Amino acid sequence: MMLSEFFELIQFLFVVTFTTFLVNCVEYDVLFANRAVNHTGQGQNPSERSKVTLPDAILPSQQCKQRIQENSWIIFLLIMAAIFWIYRLVKVFCNVLSYWEIRQFYIKALKIKMNELCNFTWQEVQDRLISLQREQQMCIHKKELTELDIYHRILRFKNYMVAMINKSLLPVHLQLPLLGNVVFLTQGLKYNFELILFWGPGSLFQNKWNLHPKYKRSGNRLELAQKLSRVILLIGLANLLLCPFILVWQVLYAFFSYTEVIRREPGSLGARRWSLFGRLYLRHFNELNHELHGRLGRGYKPTSKYMNSFTSPLLTVLAKNVAFFSGSVLAVLIALTVYDEDVLTVQHILTVITVLGVVITITR
Repeated sequence: MMLSEFFELIQFLFVVTFTTFLVNCVEYDVLFANRAVNHTGQGQNPSERSKVTLPDAILPSQQCKQRIQENSWIIFLLIMAAIFWIYRLVKVFCNVLSYWEIRQFYIKALKIKMNELCNFTWQEVQDRLISLQREQQMCIHKKELTELDIYHRILRFKNYMVAMINKSLLPVHLQLPLLGNVVFLTQGLKYNFELILFWGPGSLFQNKWNLHPKYKRSGNRLELAQKLSRVILLIGLANLLLCPFILVWQVLYAFFSYTEVIRREPGSLGARRWSLFGRLYLRHFNELNHELHGRLGRGYKPTSKYMNSFTSPLLTVLAKNVAFFSGSVLAVLIALTVYDEDVLTVQHILTVITVLGVVITITR
């Protein structure tokens, strides 16, 4: 867990640095051979003098630095990225302290060594925790803990989310023209719900488990509703202001993360997965993450078979014909490449082959 958070910080630094380098420090006219490069030196063949090498397309560090300093937008974005990275660094540091306490609790209190942890089931860990409560009375409000008490504490906020989805209290259903009723629940929207309701400033909970006493009095309902409305408005404005930066980050992260996967396994584009709304709607109360994942995993095959029964004949005919035309062009290009590999040197030929392969995979 500590390593994952550490590498998330490194990934963020890499994406920001690498993107800044690509925007400001690469001479694309040289890279795309729009401008000739002439290497002068003894013992070089005439054909090698005009050959473009990677260092030719990279600007000197001084010129690169000057480009960055002259671009006020780049400076602003780098400052915003630095502020966010420092915030993440502080959060990671706090999490590391929490992880260390958990580690010490497992070793000293539960008597589970780190090299043995992978051999323990959750039920065994839970049994040790219940036995420890009988011996040391960690929780002072109850003499004995039960499995249900542990689940309630871990899943307090998850249970609230499941209940609100089941009761249709969260605004995740949208009525769109032509499309009708559409469910819209993304990770960003879920994050905002949790920020407003559970752990953000002005949330309903005063700490990680206790509801504010004022929310338990019905006489305060109107006043608290107005306060919650103001909090939602402020967070909505913050989302609106940060939207361009979040969009840029998500596009860059998705590009760096999934481009190689799509090139290697284009079939992953057509793979089905449980939606975020589906995971919450199908989740039981007091169901831990690993239990939910196991149950959804067992239901994946029958669910895919059920979804495949709803086919559109019109879409099937269109997909078959698109696959035929794309496959015909791709077959000719592959045959020409096998006959003479110099075909690959033709401009954009590799791009066309890759795009056609992706199109065929999607239509299949």
